[in-house]
Amino acid sequence: MAFGLPQLMADVAWLLAQAEGETDVNPLLSWLPIILIIAAFYFFAIRPQRKRSENVRTFQSGLEIGDEVRTAGGIIGVVSGMSDNEVMLDVGGVTLRFVRGAILGSAGSEDS
Repeated sequence: MAFGLPQLMADVAWLLAQAEGETDVNPLLSWLPIILIIAAFYFFAIRPQRKRSENVRTFQSGLEIGDEVRTAGGIIGVVSGMSDNEVMLDVGGVTLRFVRGAILGSAGSEDS
């Protein structure tokens, strides 16, 4: 019986080696799941973030005095003055200075 078990294991190993040699799988097919994951990540994460960033940049470039805006810190105020890089907000009678990048959107918008 001891002689039969090692022989059986050797035969199974030989059959498996033969079976592995016969399979011709396209190497690109093994990369397909990774490519699909990267594509899904792009369409569900990167692309929407780029759209939001573009919308914020467009809003920031179109700011005018008198617009009611919301900052990144959650402060809501009315634009009372502007320079190239700074925006002055009137918040309850107090004028605050913000960099233009801190303005996220209009006060009524729910997007962050």
